[in-house]
Amino acid sequence: MTLQEKILNPFVPVTLFEVVPPAADQAQAINESLAELRRVTQAVDGINVPEIFDEDRGTKRTSKFVARVESRMFAARIQCELGAEAVLNRVVVRDPKPETWFRETCFEHNLRQIVMVGGESTQVRYPGPSVGQAASVVKREGLPITLGGITIPSRKNEPDRIRAKARAGLDFFTSQVLFDSNDVVWLVQRLNGLHSRVFLSFAPVSHRRDLQFLRWLGADVPQNLDRFLLGSDEAVAAPASTCLERSLDLAQRILMDVYDNLPPDPPPLGLNIEHINRRNFSAAVKMLDRLGNLYANLMATQARSMTS
Repeated sequence: MTLQEKILNPFVPVTLFEVVPPAADQAQAINESLAELRRVTQAVDGINVPEIFDEDRGTKRTSKFVARVESRMFAARIQCELGAEAVLNRVVVRDPKPETWFRETCFEHNLRQIVMVGGESTQVRYPGPSVGQAASVVKREGLPITLGGITIPSRKNEPDRIRAKARAGLDFFTSQVLFDSNDVVWLVQRLNGLHSRVFLSFAPVSHRRDLQFLRWLGADVPQNLDRFLLGSDEAVAAPASTCLERSLDLAQRILMDVYDNLPPDPPPLGLNIEHINRRNFSAAVKMLDRLGNLYANLMATQARSMTS
């Protein structure tokens, strides 16, 4: 079964592992990244590859920007050398003529799962199309691409946004990294009857800089999370192992909260584990192991309840 078939089948659990493309100025970085990914390819259904830009978010970066290899090239090598299907993210608003890129990506690079990403601000005029407009381009061209989008559970009118994009042709959505269950439970309940899959995204935290970076990226990180994960005093912060264990427990609780509060006809759910930096690769693998098993069991339990 292909990744596309899995995503579109609501009864099949689908797990993704998200990895940032390696640094462009390090000769061995790609080979090292591919070697690391071999550890997870048998445990996931696809490798999720984001597109990285030096973004201006109005606040000082928490870490120096590192130029990355082109995400499309990296995703193609993952498929060719590891035999794992890739999901490629594309910031569509930056490309005024997306038709060429979509055709090349589909037929020359054989990448058939694309998450379309919109602009960061409604106050900026971007040269390229919106996510909905880009979906129309793909449909008009007749390209055999499974289209995805991004969902931010805390965003105003998010259920309406998702339904509109689903009507435009999006088959799945990956959530922002989750650190609280309230917004995502509310969102899933209001997506009752939706057929597009929603991937719940989690990332391990083992250091204060992880939370700082995620906040800079725009993730909705509760202010009291620092105290819970890291301890009350920065000078005597909890050890990385303790912080990670708390992070894993929190992610597990959020995942269970979502399944404990499903609506009568919920959208199909997926799991996306994000590896946000090189230091946390082993932590991300540990999170994948724990949440992957839990997610598979929750999906099996849901399937049994629907057939009983």
